[in-house]
Amino acid sequence: MTKPGVDVPARILVVDDEPQNLELMEAMLLPQAYEVLLAGTSEEGLAAEHDRKPDLIILDLMMPRISGFEVCARLKTDPQTGGIPVLFVTALTSVGDKERALAAGGDDFLTKPIQRAELLARVEALLRVRHLNRDLDRALAYLHEVAEARPDQGPGERPAPATPEAGAAAILVVDSDPACRQLYASLLREVGGVIHEAEEGSAALQIAQKVPIDVVLLDIVLPDMSGLDVMAKLGELIPDSPVIMMTAHPTSEGAMAALRLGVFDFFVKDVKDEIILAAVSRALERRRHAIRTRRLIQQAEAKARELLAVLREQAEESGSMPPMRQ
Repeated sequence: MTKPGVDVPARILVVDDEPQNLELMEAMLLPQAYEVLLAGTSEEGLAAEHDRKPDLIILDLMMPRISGFEVCARLKTDPQTGGIPVLFVTALTSVGDKERALAAGGDDFLTKPIQRAELLARVEALLRVRHLNRDLDRALAYLHEVAEARPDQGPGERPAPATPEAGAAAILVVDSDPACRQLYASLLREVGGVIHEAEEGSAALQIAQKVPIDVVLLDIVLPDMSGLDVMAKLGELIPDSPVIMMTAHPTSEGAMAALRLGVFDFFVKDVKDEIILAAVSRALERRRHAIRTRRLIQQAEAKARELLAVLREQAEESGSMPPMRQ
């Protein structure tokens, strides 16, 4: 769908060896004003990806000759294509298949048969990631341009990019069940996380107001308020911190509502530890991107103001004032 401030619709490449699946995906996506590209083989998909530069790739796992796993691995190891989100769509249902898909670099995973509402929600979420990465690229390019234009800086010098603070990740675990909290907290402490626990939504919000939180694990059912309401409020308090929703009683309505609110991931309790750790790892990477993008944009704006001041000073000395640019 075309976003405010975006001149062209998002371009989505769908790769599937079954023609009816391609037709179904196209029928689901076209009404949302996406530009949809179709490829019936992995080879066609790889060629289209390099030629047409999609914003998102929807990829079937079980493809002849070159599997979806291998296609994704090739894309993610190529610097030119590594930032493009990949949404796997497959009839495979085992946890091992999902783990392998994520290990290959996949950003999300949907199981056939596909529900249109869930597909569109996940597509929207992944496109937000793509836009975030592009903002980062633009900020870096602008910083380079501003630095090159400075009179007191040599042509080969580069500004050092800002990076998030080093240190252990602060993870907020919100669950009314003490056993679940202890389980997640113990698992995440083993990999170096600093864990904060809350059994109610109100307590979670109080922690988020006082403590810098990197990632939130949030139960969808809480005793004092809905996990969805907590998530919405967390979005105001800590907008750069991804939320991973978890539930013991999954419903399509709950998952859809969470995805629409911008949840980073959604899983059912009792999944394997590897799934939880992989989700948290990807969420931390998302947060690093968000922080770095914001800081680079702020740095670029500051350097632009500095450059404009220098140019205005030079213009005053020469008697001609350049026009102010907003």
